[in-house]
Amino acid sequence: MRHLASHPVARVAGNVLSLLTSDVLNRATTFLLYILVAHYMDPHAFGQLSLALVLFYTFQVFSVFGLPTLITRAVAKDRTRTSTYWVHGSLLALLGSLISIALLSLFVRLMSYATDTASIVLLLSLGLVPYALSTVCESVVRGWERMHLIALAHVPTNIAKVVVAYALLDRGAGLREVTLVLVGTRVAILLVIWALLLREIGLPRVALDINMAVQITRSAATFLGIDALIAIWSSLSVVLLSKMASETEAGLFNAAAQLLVPFTLLNQSITGSVFPLLCRQFGDSQAAATLKRIADRLIEVLLIVAVPGALALFHLADSMLVLIYGNDQFGQAATVLRILAATVVLKALTGSLGQVLFASLRERLTLRIVIVDVIAAIVLSVTLISRLGIVGAPIAVLLTKLIDFVQHYVPVARLLPKLSLGLLAWKSCLAALAMLGALALVKPQNMAVIIPAGAGVYGIVLAGLIVLEHGGVREFRARYLG
Repeated sequence: MRHLASHPVARVAGNVLSLLTSDVLNRATTFLLYILVAHYMDPHAFGQLSLALVLFYTFQVFSVFGLPTLITRAVAKDRTRTSTYWVHGSLLALLGSLISIALLSLFVRLMSYATDTASIVLLLSLGLVPYALSTVCESVVRGWERMHLIALAHVPTNIAKVVVAYALLDRGAGLREVTLVLVGTRVAILLVIWALLLREIGLPRVALDINMAVQITRSAATFLGIDALIAIWSSLSVVLLSKMASETEAGLFNAAAQLLVPFTLLNQSITGSVFPLLCRQFGDSQAAATLKRIADRLIEVLLIVAVPGALALFHLADSMLVLIYGNDQFGQAATVLRILAATVVLKALTGSLGQVLFASLRERLTLRIVIVDVIAAIVLSVTLISRLGIVGAPIAVLLTKLIDFVQHYVPVARLLPKLSLGLLAWKSCLAALAMLGALALVKPQNMAVIIPAGAGVYGIVLAGLIVLEHGGVREFRARYLG
C-alpha cells in the first residue's frame, strides 16, 4: 500500500480527489446558499448576495498578495524553505488582507450602492483576514503534496455552513445572518488548517527577516498582478450589470454563471495537482519532451469533461435553471447560459496551457496576456452591456475568452512543438455529438432520465473510441489489462 501511494500517478490522483473534494464542497455549499436565498427571498436579494460574493472573491486576490503559486512552487522544489515561506507569507497575507478591506470599503463608497447592499458587502469583507492566512497554509500543503489536509479542513466546516444557514433562513433570518455564517466559516477553516499543518509539518522555525519579506513580495508581484487582473476580469460582468442595470440583472447573470462552476472546480483541481509535477520536471535536459507529454494528457482529460458539459448546458439551459433555482424567473437567464456554455471548453484549454507557462517560469508572459484580456474585457463589456443589456455580458465574456485562448496557445505551441489540439480533442468531440443526438430524443423536462442517458451514451462511445485508437479490444487488453 505504501508503494502504491508513493507512485506518482497514484499520488496525483489522490491529490486531485482531495482538492476536488474540498473545492467542490466550498463551491457547492456556496451554491446551496444561493439556492436557499432564491427559495426564501427574491431575485433582488439573490443579486445582493451575488455582488457581495463576487467582490469578496475579487478582493481576496489582493489579500493573498500573489503568494499561493509562489509558495507552492518554492516549497515543491525545496521543502527546507517551508518555514521561511510560511512565516513571511503569513505576515504579508495579514497586511494584504487589511489593505484589501480598506480598498473594498473605498470601492463601495465610490460605487454609491444602496445602504443595505453596501452593509452586506462590508460585513463579508471581514472574512478576508482568515481567508488570506488560511490560503498561505494551504499553499504550503500543496507544496508538500498533502492535499488531503485541505479537504480535512474544508469538508466539515462547509457542511456546517449550509446546515447553520438553512436553520437561520428557515426561522426568518436575512442576508446579514447568512453573511455572518460565511465569515465564521472562513475563521473555522483557518483554525483547522493551522492545527493540521502544525501536527503534520511542525512549528515553523525561522526568525522574521524584513529583507526576506521584501524579497518574497518582489517575487510574488508578478503573480499578484496576474491574479488581480484575472479577478477584476472575472467580476467585471456582475459589477457592471449591478451599476448599469440593477442587482436583479447581476443576479440573473450570476445564476447562469454558477452552473459553470463544477467544470471550473474540476479544471482547478486537476491542474493544481499536476502543477508541482510540472515544476519539478522543468529544467532538466528532457524538459520539453516531458512537459509535452504531461500537457497532452492534461488537455485531453480536461476536454473529456468540458466538451460534453458545454453541449449539455447549451441544450438544457432553460430546464436546468428553473429546476435548480426552483423559480421560473431564473429561466430568463437561459440565453446567458447558452452563450457562456462555450467558455467551458476555452477555460479547460487555457487552464492547462497556463500551468505550462507557470511551470516554465513564464509568469511575466502570463501577466502580459492577462493585461490584454482585461483591457479587452472592459472595452467589450461596457460597449455590449450598454447596447444589449444583460445579453451583452456573456457575449463579452466569450469574446474575451477567445482572445485569452489565442494568447496562451501561441507561446505554448512554440515551447512544446507538435502540440495538436485536434488530435487531443477528436474523441471527446465525436462522443459528445453522439450524446447530443441522444439528448434530442428525450424530453428536456425529464431531467432524471435525460442526464444519465446522455452521460451513458457519451461514456460508451468514448470508451469505444479509446479502444479503437489503441488498435482494438485485444491490443487494449494486452497493453493495459494483461
